[in-house]
Order: sequence, then structure tokens, then C-alpha cells
Amino acid sequence: MDPGYYVAAGSLKARSFQLDVVANNLANAATVGYKPDQPFFAVFNKAGASGRGLPLTPYVNDGVVFGETGVVFKQGALRATARPLDLAVEGNGFFTVRTADGDRVTRDGRFQMGVDGQIQAEDGSPVLGKNGQPIKVDPKQGNVTIAADGSVSQGGQALGQIALTAFEKPGALKRTGNLRFDPAGQATAPVKATVAQGHVEESGVDTASAMVEMIRLNRLFEISQKVASTISYDLDSRSINDVAISK
Repeated sequence: MDPGYYVAAGSLKARSFQLDVVANNLANAATVGYKPDQPFFAVFNKAGASGRGLPLTPYVNDGVVFGETGVVFKQGALRATARPLDLAVEGNGFFTVRTADGDRVTRDGRFQMGVDGQIQAEDGSPVLGKNGQPIKVDPKQGNVTIAADGSVSQGGQALGQIALTAFEKPGALKRTGNLRFDPAGQATAPVKATVAQGHVEESGVDTASAMVEMIRLNRLFEISQKVASTISYDLDSRSINDVAISK
């Protein structure tokens, strides 16, 4: 097999992964609190260290493979909603919610009041305060005021403070679904953030840039496909000629 065919095939695989990531980002361009993914790649050689000295080792085994995706935590624009329990973070902080699978962090601040007055996410997961416990308000006492530092008060009475957590490497946080991330094993960092009541953070996807990237990747995919097809056709022709000559 022509070594160039493996190079073209590796390129097709890499571009396919990139297209999937960009497509997913575009699908979430209007999702509140969404942070886009960014693909990372690695060069590998499966047989390079084997010591077998195979003649095609550098060509057959060297290639670009999909490594993983990292999350780009760029500040999104804030959109006013006038809902008192809609909260947006400006800065490096994350809200913390308690789920059946453990505590999770998120930038999605579309909160609500539960039947017992508990501040919770849309799926009923309680929002945690700085003391690690859910915050409760009185459903009968009117609007809730939330200050820039996350302090919650109602009728002039302090009820707690919403926890904000920051991380040294936020891009290493693993998605767990529902716009949430697992903070397990991640080192925390000083919080440099404020809370904006009556606002939500828009998606961090730059639609125009993502569309340009999609076009670019489609062209690269087509080029790699043409290279693979050309090499395959050339191999078929050479095989036919070689067989004919050998007879």
C-alpha cells in the first residue's frame, strides 16, 4: 500500500473529528451558558519503539489521531431577562449544584424557586451556598435580592450566599451533560467574578467564526478525499498492469 494513502486516511479521520466538534458548537450557538469545545490532536507511532525495524513503520504507523477536546471558557455576553432568579457570572466563577451523581459546576444560571423555597436549577438540583448547603427563601415573602457577591436576601433579611468556585485549569473540566462539569480532581483558584441578577450568560460560540471554520474543514476534507481516491485509482491501475505483465 502506498504510504501516501495512510497519510490521506489519517487526515480524513482528523477532519471528520474536527467537523463533529464544530457542528456541535454551532448546534449550541443559542444555548444559555454553553462553552464551546476545541479539538486537540496527537502524533503517534505504534511500532516506532518496537525495535523491529519494519521498512514502512514511519509511514504506516505515524499519523494524526484525535486526542480529546478541551472547553474554551471565554466570557459570554450577558442578556437581561428581568427574572429575579436568572443569574449570570461575570468572571472566572462557576455555580455549584448538587445532583444524584455528586456536586457539579455550571455557568447556566437559569434558576427557580422550589415548592419549599429552595433555589434550584431547572431540573430541581439545589444550588449550593458558601456553606455547602442549599439556600432557601420564603415563597410568600416576595422578590429575592441577590448582590454581586452572591449574597441572598429577602425583605432585608440575609439568607445566605451563593457559592462561586474557580479553577486553575477550567479547560480540563469534564462535561457531564446538562451544561455541567465535574470538578473532581481539579485544583481551585481565587475567584475573580461577580453575579448579575436578572441576567443570563449567552453561549460562548462565535457563530461567524464557527461557520468559517466549518467551510475550511469541509474543503480540507474534500482535498484529503481526492488524494485518497487518486492514490487508490493509481494502485488499481498499477495492479492491473503488473498482473498483465506477469502473465
